[in-house]
Amino acid sequence: MSNSQEFTTEYTLDKAFFSECYDETSTPTEFPKSYYKAALFLLFGSVLVKFELLPNGYVGWFFIVLSFVEALSVYFKRTWWVWRQNIGSSAGSKVELKIDAKGVTYKSGKINRTIAWSEIDQLQQSDLGFILHMGKQRQYVSKSCLNDEVIAFMVEQHALAKGN
Repeated sequence: MSNSQEFTTEYTLDKAFFSECYDETSTPTEFPKSYYKAALFLLFGSVLVKFELLPNGYVGWFFIVLSFVEALSVYFKRTWWVWRQNIGSSAGSKVELKIDAKGVTYKSGKINRTIAWSEIDQLQQSDLGFILHMGKQRQYVSKSCLNDEVIAFMVEQHALAKGN
């Protein structure tokens, strides 16, 4: 693929894509670090209930229940994220992906975004796709819709943009 060529493909935002996207881009939860907030809520609520620091115990019980909700949100983080994406307005829609010498362009419904190669700080490659790092933002591109020529082109274009 030369610098003047472009590659265009289409994929669907479905559960399989969302699952792959989450698995490739999320940071794994670390026990017990991820559960500190839940433990603090539980401790705070227990102190309020045990020592009757407030006229009624409802606030203490609220924090105790909140600690369990927080622990469940950590435990079911992946399931919750994938489910939210599946019920979102973009679920099931087609995305047109265009890769050329200018950058990576996404078109889907109302969204039309171009990411120039110079904007991409890091092009992280995994077995299943690419993670494009732009500052604190990350964008995932699955290799399932790319061929080897396009993968090599992406690596080359990013290297050229970074002056490597």
